[in-house]
Amino acid sequence: MNNPLVSIITPSFNQAQFLEQTILSVINQTYKNIEYFVMDGGSNDGSLEIIKKYDANITYWQSKADLGQVDAINQAFKMCKGEIICFINSDDILMPNAVQTAVTCFEINNEIGLVHGNCSTIDENGNEIKPKVGNPVKFKELLNIGMLPSIFQPSCFFNKSQIKRDFFLDPRFNYAFDYELILHLVKNSISFYTNMHMAAYRVHSKAKSQNINAAFKEKLQVQLMYMKGVNLKWVWRKLKTIFSKK
Repeated sequence: MNNPLVSIITPSFNQAQFLEQTILSVINQTYKNIEYFVMDGGSNDGSLEIIKKYDANITYWQSKADLGQVDAINQAFKMCKGEIICFINSDDILMPNAVQTAVTCFEINNEIGLVHGNCSTIDENGNEIKPKVGNPVKFKELLNIGMLPSIFQPSCFFNKSQIKRDFFLDPRFNYAFDYELILHLVKNSISFYTNMHMAAYRVHSKAKSQNINAAFKEKLQVQLMYMKGVNLKWVWRKLKTIFSKK
């Protein structure tokens, strides 16, 4: 890769409180060969005014009803021309050197499918509540344990050429779609961890990820999809834990 185009996608719905910070974290990147897609689901909270404010810095945006976060990202993916893909949700932020760091890593080997770094956790006011963390991942470990605390989606960059299927995110999942994509790439290509602060993940009361039970059930479904080599005793214990609460 030589000065590759990087495609960044922000899905959003009624996140005006955080949206501007996310947009600014993208358009203020030190690396400039970026195309940026903002896919708003028809917000009515002032998000549209924020998007229009930065219209000159956004390659494409829309504000209309969609089928949810995965559908919005997949719509944008079909328009992406970049060799490297990243999606950053409208309540998370990228660090200023995140894209340059990812590009530098991909330049090492064009067979790298996934680059990820460290990610901190912030609250609704942007205050850090957990310091940056990240670790190298291997497929079996990732499958048995899950993403956290080694890999956070906001710090991930994907090599489009290594996504060996006709779709980007699996539309069957509403929560664990990032986990499924990461497993797909770690299983079938090289993953590369860089010990650099790449992103911040925001925790707040309205965050989709607060639906812990639904997210955990989808995680187990993904693990079973990739179950060759998985610790089935661990999966069975988790399943019993979930269904005993019903």
